[in-house]
Amino acid sequence: MLISWINTFSLIEFPWEVSCVVFTLWCNFRCDYCHNSEFVLPEKVKKNMKNIIPQAAIFQFLKNRKWQLSGVSICWGEPTMQKDLFEFCEKVKSMWYLVKLDTNGQDPEVLKKLLKANLLDYIAMDVKQEVWKFSEVAWIELDESKYLESIEVILNSNIDYEFRTTVIKWVHTKQNIWNIAKYLSRTKKYFLQNFRTWNTLNPEFKWEPFTKRELEELQSEAKKYISSVWIRN
Repeated sequence: MLISWINTFSLIEFPWEVSCVVFTLWCNFRCDYCHNSEFVLPEKVKKNMKNIIPQAAIFQFLKNRKWQLSGVSICWGEPTMQKDLFEFCEKVKSMWYLVKLDTNGQDPEVLKKLLKANLLDYIAMDVKQEVWKFSEVAWIELDESKYLESIEVILNSNIDYEFRTTVIKWVHTKQNIWNIAKYLSRTKKYFLQNFRTWNTLNPEFKWEPFTKRELEELQSEAKKYISSVWIRN
């Protein structure tokens, strides 16, 4: 695992758990609004390679903090790109920690493998836009079938999960959110996350965030299909 940073204590990253957060390098998306460019852009990732935290150090930290932490969150850039993600999760679970995984959903096979081995306790998947508009946000050629398969894998899993959309004025309309919610109508919960204008992957990306009232209007659209819709502002 290429881990470049660890947040040693979090009460918000892993719902209902006290967790640490490990941040992995590399992502196959290039979302303009991403505020983690140091984990995504090749030129910045190369610099971060000098700061890779050895897995032995991570496991020693977890051993020392067992009395304080209950979970490990794995996120940024895209963890499913890590070749030894399975082995890492296996080791963490052997230490009696719960595991939360953040993903963009582009590798359903990794999700299925981890779920089959009971190595995940919570999944958070980013649903960046309607499927047919996804490439306009991620700036990649999207394999729609993999993306949709990941959604189905998560919906049919026996663990807790969430889907979430970072909403941006020039990208998302009420109709977009309505369409996303319609497809995700079977989900347990759905989060709308307001875009923040800092440290964006594209420095020129300075769109104004939604107001509280505008977010609530988007929430109302999503609630036409999903009963539990939350705002992260």
